Amino acid sequence: MDLLRSTAAAMLDRASRFALTMAEANRKTKLTTPPKRPLTLRDVSDACGVSEMTVSRVLRKRGDVSDATRDRVLAAAKALGYVPNQIAGSLASQRVNLVAVVIPSLGNMVFPEVLNGINQVLEDTPLQPVVGVTDYLPEKEERVLYEMLSWRPSGVIIAGLEHSEATRAMLRNAGIPVVEIMDTDGKPIDAMVGISHRRAGREMAQAILREGYERIGFMGTKMPLDHRARKRFEGFTE
Repeated sequence: MDLLRSTAAAMLDRASRFALTMAEANRKTKLTTPPKRPLTLRDVSDACGVSEMTVSRVLRKRGDVSDATRDRVLAAAKALGYVPNQIAGSLASQRVNLVAVVIPSLGNMVFPEVLNGINQVLEDTPLQPVVGVTDYLPEKEERVLYEMLSWRPSGVIIAGLEHSEATRAMLRNAGIPVVEIMDTDGKPIDAMVGISHRRAGREMAQAILREGYERIGFMGTKMPLDHRARKRFEGFTE
């Protein structure tokens, strides 16, 4: 029992001394470490010895700047870890270099491949994809699209041609390119890229019938919310 008491007392003493040491360290840190703040153009300007206007022109890829000055500015920005404020920069243009990508699922193996293709195409451009998932729900598609458009993206890529009236109104009046993907059985708001699912279903059925099969089954998923699956079934049963 005495051994337990002495061990507990020693542990308590060590814990107390550790707490006092940490408190003293925190007190000194608060006194000697300046508060963190986001880097600004002034920081880059001071680091490379040119004006803030020159730094801005280099980072925005505008204006007449010599190669040597551009290299010096970019090197300083990289060394500092400076990232331009795209929101502030977009105030004049009213657009940011984002492409809203709206898809129904990440669990369906098709859509990760689609995202990979979009990313590859945008890789050599200033544009970056931002993804929203709707779970095949029209009301969620409205919410996702509303939030994405509030950031004023440069374009929208959205799966399917069937949308609620509210979603269609937002897409029509966004004033940016809209590409509806994965389907061509319908009229697009702007542009569409995909296949005819009705034709695919019809040709599947025809191929089976040519082989002489008569007792035929069809397995679909998430109908009627998955309009592309529904169209394949409609084509299959025509």
